[in-house]
This record gives sequence, structure tokens and C-alpha cells, in this order.
Amino acid sequence: MEFYSMPLFVKMFVSNMAISLSWYKDVLNLKSVFELPDKDGKTVMAHIRGKKYQDIMLVSKQSDREFNGEGVILNFAVDDIDKFAIRATKIGAEVKEGPVDRPWNARELVLKDPDGYVITLSMMIDKGKAFDDVIDRVR
Repeated sequence: MEFYSMPLFVKMFVSNMAISLSWYKDVLNLKSVFELPDKDGKTVMAHIRGKKYQDIMLVSKQSDREFNGEGVILNFAVDDIDKFAIRATKIGAEVKEGPVDRPWNARELVLKDPDGYVITLSMMIDKGKAFDDVIDRVR
């Protein structure tokens, strides 16, 4: 796996590392870059990745002061929304909406992870459309 400096990434507190790590791997097909164990060998931090620069750091929640992602939505660009919708349904992931076609030339699937973080998977519908054409249609 390629290693590179991340110009920006998301760090998320999770209540159960094993469940969350499994969810991101099974539902979104993310891969582990690095998992940090504590002294008992239990993973307390996991750096996971989808496509290049789609990196997330999961960190075990240590206290009730650390909160979940209320108000935060992560968006991932994907190539085949319907494939992810089938996978999510098969695994039993919570599908909030979709797949649905949006007026801004995107097909989206909205999921919720085990800690309540909202994840949107987004795919361009018509790759041949110019940005200005999309904006004019939305206005």
C-alpha cells in the first residue's frame, strides 16, 4: 500500500473499534493502512483507506466527553453506487436513503455507521456533462 503525507483526513471517535472497523471494511470496502494496539493487543486506533486520499482515522472513544459525528457527513466518491447499495443491504448496514439521483449530476447512497456518522457515497451520473451545464440546470 502506498504511503504518502495526508493534506487532510478525518479522525472519528468510535464506541466499539472492532464493530466500526468491520463496518468500514465490509460495507465501504476500506482497507487498513495501520492499526495501533494497546498493551493488551486490542486495536485503539486504525488508519483506513478507500481510494487515494480517502483516509479516515478511527480512534477508540475513551470517555463520554468524546462525541459522535452529529452534524458531520463524510462523502466518498465511488464508481458503482448500486454495487455498494447491494453490499450494504446484504450486510445489514443502515441505509438512510438511496440510491437516488440528485439534480447536481450525482447518484447518492446515504448510510449511517454504528456510531451514528452519516456517510454519503456519490457517483457522477453523466461524466460528459460540463460543470456549467449542471449548475445551469440546478438554478
